[in-house]
Amino acid sequence: MVEGVNIEVSYEFLPDWWGNGYASEVIAMVLDYALNELHISKIIAETQTANIASCRLLEKVGMNLERTVQRYGAEQAIYAIEK
Repeated sequence: MVEGVNIEVSYEFLPDWWGNGYASEVIAMVLDYALNELHISKIIAETQTANIASCRLLEKVGMNLERTVQRYGAEQAIYAIEK
């Protein structure tokens, strides 16, 4: 892996599919595969701090808040998980 390059997981579901647990199930499986099969040592995700549901989702799948930044006109939360 190139030094200083982050591997990011990203997701987007249509509102009709929110709140059914699909996102946490899929993201957990993607993270498991990336960490254990692809041997990626660190994965990040970014969401607006105002998106409380997305922040909770990232925490639910084992990601930890690493830092916040101002970007795209709003405060962003950078989450990470490491093997």
